[in-house]
Amino acid sequence: MELTPDFSISINGQSSLPKERIISVRTTDQAGFVSDSCEIELDDFDNALQCPNTEAKIAISLGYQEKGLTKIGTYYVREIAIDGARRTIKIVANALPKSMRSQKTKTNDIKLNEYIASIDSELDSELSEDFEDIDLSDNPQFGESDINYLTRIANKVGAVTKPVDDHLIFSEDMTAKSVSGKSLPVKYIEASEVANYSCNFKETETNGATGTVYASWYDKKSGEYHLVHAGLGDPEIELNEIFSSEKDALAAVQAKVKKVEKNNKTFRFTTEGRPDLFAEGPIIFRGFPTKIPTNWIISRVEHTLNSSGFVSNVECVGGK
Repeated sequence: MELTPDFSISINGQSSLPKERIISVRTTDQAGFVSDSCEIELDDFDNALQCPNTEAKIAISLGYQEKGLTKIGTYYVREIAIDGARRTIKIVANALPKSMRSQKTKTNDIKLNEYIASIDSELDSELSEDFEDIDLSDNPQFGESDINYLTRIANKVGAVTKPVDDHLIFSEDMTAKSVSGKSLPVKYIEASEVANYSCNFKETETNGATGTVYASWYDKKSGEYHLVHAGLGDPEIELNEIFSSEKDALAAVQAKVKKVEKNNKTFRFTTEGRPDLFAEGPIIFRGFPTKIPTNWIISRVEHTLNSSGFVSNVECVGGK
């Protein structure tokens, strides 16, 4: 059955963009610290369109008339570009609200869960239990926005933090699990669904070993520095950060090793629009050559809907 691409776009809760004016919609969902984003191009042939204000809230759903729509994300307008020659308007937005970009200087003698609860933001917070009790007293905030500060803390403890569809997420990176620890639903891709693909293996000279990652931590009681490590063999990497506890140092080196392991194997493919695919989700490929691993984790999804149709470009890592 041939499917008819469909979409829904609302601005500040209202459907104020006429469908017939929309030239293209592109959304990007990426694992890690990069904010999800979108671009919408509009036909303004008669100069009649009204531009939304910067920081206006955009909600986008994509799908098909025959199957219904899937919510892709919520974004805040960062830029409006008007092209007088082409008579078009481009709206650029991402998932980070303005309130989390304001720079602040303060001490934070509290736990991470208390800090996140204190943030004045439009976002609801979702914090993994593994990180709730992180002590921030040794990590003052100097001229940093809330999101930059949280990113710095996340890097220290092997976590990831970012805004996702009106939620502020702080959890372990690329585990194929939700913030609460539940396994995310597995998606399946048949070889017949894929227009093109590429698979890369970047193994090291030590039979796939990721090398050894070192980190230092300072013991306040003894006044001594200690070294911890994870991984095995060459190359040897030492993290620049000096950590305040052995636990934080171990979390950081283990996270670095996991990241290298996952990035050693990458798989990219293009398929007819799949709005159900999202970053961090597990995916299984069926019907491909046996030399290609079947189990992966999605690291990036770009959905594009225009006059040519609806396609999804997907990147995966950590094949097994």
